[in-house]
Amino acid sequence: MLHVFVNDGGLLRWVRETPEETVPPPLPASAVWLDLINPSTEELARAEALLGTSLPTREQMAEIEESSRLRVAGGVLTMTITALVWADTDEPRIATVSFVLAGRRLVTIHDIDPQALLAFRRRATHGQVPASRGELVLAALVDGMVDRTSVVLRRTGLELDALNRRYFRGRTLRSRGETLDDAETLKRIGHAGHLIGKERLSLASLSRMADFLARGEGWNAGKATRRWAKTALQDLRGLDQYARFLSGKVALLLDTALGQINVEQNEIVKIVSVLTVLLFPPTLVATIAGMNFSDMPGEGAPLGYATALLLMLVSALLPMIYVRLKRWL
Repeated sequence: MLHVFVNDGGLLRWVRETPEETVPPPLPASAVWLDLINPSTEELARAEALLGTSLPTREQMAEIEESSRLRVAGGVLTMTITALVWADTDEPRIATVSFVLAGRRLVTIHDIDPQALLAFRRRATHGQVPASRGELVLAALVDGMVDRTSVVLRRTGLELDALNRRYFRGRTLRSRGETLDDAETLKRIGHAGHLIGKERLSLASLSRMADFLARGEGWNAGKATRRWAKTALQDLRGLDQYARFLSGKVALLLDTALGQINVEQNEIVKIVSVLTVLLFPPTLVATIAGMNFSDMPGEGAPLGYATALLLMLVSALLPMIYVRLKRWL
């Protein structure tokens, strides 16, 4: 899918194309931003004809070498980053987004819409975005990704704080007998760690691009662009430090949750072991008293049954008192 935005008096205006046309017309010369979503071969060819340069293929976008992701050739800037998508779902993913800056035009190529890019395109569709050239669109898109990253990290931090309050009460762990769904808690901690890991991968990619733009090597970068890139780089580094802090918090909560589960399991095993010891003496008395021999002592005694019950009760109470005195339970 191809979205075309042109400069209309300093504002981005979406150019609606009619799909009924068998031969699509050339793209307008006033185009400032071309947004290619899972583009077809024909759409790529139309964009390349307008820019006068080739666009990266899916194989080139999948390369991980920095020299392949960030390069300048013939004054055309090609930058590929990894962005977090579907952060609000149970299956966050990393998607590849390429930015091609050629003169005053910007081309974005991606298969999945990052939330920040989708929100910006919706605003631009309604004519609410002032941008007269591609560099301004690029800056707005990156700023949107930085803001989106900060929102996701802030929300993840609040989630971890809630889990921390559930497990800790000041300097103490949760009280004995307090019921928590340990399986659900571990799932939430694991999801938070998984999300933070993908966020850090996206932050590293954005930081490399911002540093590349701030240096302005090999292309005619304006002072305003370099100044913006340096500011964005500072924000990204701050977010990366916060993500590192959250990663440590995830590790602490995971260790705490697993330790708490281990303590509870040990408590259960201890209770079962002590109960087994407490029930052993009365079981022994009942076993001896129930032997089928013709000459059993006390077999004909009138109080034999009551005596056996009393002996079983006493043999159970004495170990219980001993256990309580030792504070084993």
